[in-house]
Amino acid sequence: MTDWRRHPLCGPEPIPSAFWGPEAFNPEAWRELVPLFSPEAEIAAILDALGDASDVVDVGGGTGMITQAVARRAPVLVIEPSAAQRDHLPAGITAREGRIEALPLPDHAYDAALATWVLQYTDDPLRAVTELARVSRRRVVIVQGAPDNDLIELWNIEAAIAGVPHAHHGYLLANAAEILERDGFAVELTRVHVAVPSPAGAYALADIFARMHYWQHPKLAAMIAAIEPVIAKRLAANGHVTDDAVVLAARR
Repeated sequence: MTDWRRHPLCGPEPIPSAFWGPEAFNPEAWRELVPLFSPEAEIAAILDALGDASDVVDVGGGTGMITQAVARRAPVLVIEPSAAQRDHLPAGITAREGRIEALPLPDHAYDAALATWVLQYTDDPLRAVTELARVSRRRVVIVQGAPDNDLIELWNIEAAIAGVPHAHHGYLLANAAEILERDGFAVELTRVHVAVPSPAGAYALADIFARMHYWQHPKLAAMIAAIEPVIAKRLAANGHVTDDAVVLAARR
């Protein structure tokens, strides 16, 4: 068994002993953020991890951007708990109501199970990974944040203002890898660079990002004020902030 807690893509150490979430999620702000992403490298890595999967269940299809790319290769079913989110999926994408912690599917129902940037919003991410393994015949693909991801750093600045624990996506990745390896999967982690420019400037991105998680919080304005200069510094240095991902590819 691999010591995933010491894997560099699950860093930095120490990895927390408990989940910090679930994080709150505002889909309207998310839909404002998505057009800023440069998703090509992430989509290519996901398709590579899915390989020759004959069909895919995509748990939490988001805006459908990644789902559409997968659907051009194989039939896809989206499992999504929110009716509003299901309504925003592109035409032609089949979706069912359900939660990742209790997928409404029989064992080994799909050749591959996919969950991109989902685990931090679940009530029980370890149970969620177990469910992904249960419904998959051959492959599980999970995407979470890489170490030194700028957007996770921003979330942690907001979390400090809100008085909640910091996020650490290495906790999600290391635990997922351990669960899948115990279930007979061979696991590989790959880092993918994802750039998020902000043509409208630092304040616009700070406003969207803070509203994505804390849109009803009484300290929302303080969060925006705290993360705006951090974003401005990144934009000045690089022209973007990063949302670098780790793609976990599990095969059996």
